[in-house]
Amino acid sequence: MFTFTLAMSLWLGIFLPDVAPAASKAPVPGAAETNTDKLTWSAARRLTWDDFKGIPDDANEHHALTAANLAVDARCSNNKLSYDVKCVFLPQESWSRNKKSEKLLLHEQLHFDLTEVHARLLRKKLRNMNSSCTNLQSNLNLAVKSAFQDWKEEQALFDQLSRHGLNKEEQKAWEKDIYSRLSALKAYSF
Repeated sequence: MFTFTLAMSLWLGIFLPDVAPAASKAPVPGAAETNTDKLTWSAARRLTWDDFKGIPDDANEHHALTAANLAVDARCSNNKLSYDVKCVFLPQESWSRNKKSEKLLLHEQLHFDLTEVHARLLRKKLRNMNSSCTNLQSNLNLAVKSAFQDWKEEQALFDQLSRHGLNKEEQKAWEKDIYSRLSALKAYSF
């Protein structure tokens, strides 16, 4: 099972391009940060059960939950957009009732990998956006909202079609597709 959140931090400079004071370049409270409470996606590092530090939810019927996040930071400087999109895993919100199952761990890893696919798709979309800060707020909000909706829908479809990893053939097809897409979007990796 997968839960998703979206962290989007727009720096004040985006709303006041070219005239924002230096103090306004600090991130908005709640902005995504790199710290020990988050693991940034990496092709070199796979999830382990030790990463799942949350307490299982008794009301949830599933065996595991992966909490991942698309963290978006954007800012304007000299009327030019710069952005950072990260795919992060949230250990304190992720949990498992069965930390012995390698099949279950693979399913949860695929949720994290699929999140990285959508991070790359958003990076691609933002790279292709007009980099000027004129009308940026509405364009950026629309792009991020659309990316979030696509991500949410595909995660739900993955769980539905793979039956949360119980349908081996379907899960294998998703695994192949996710890795193929990661490869095709390599130019947009972090």
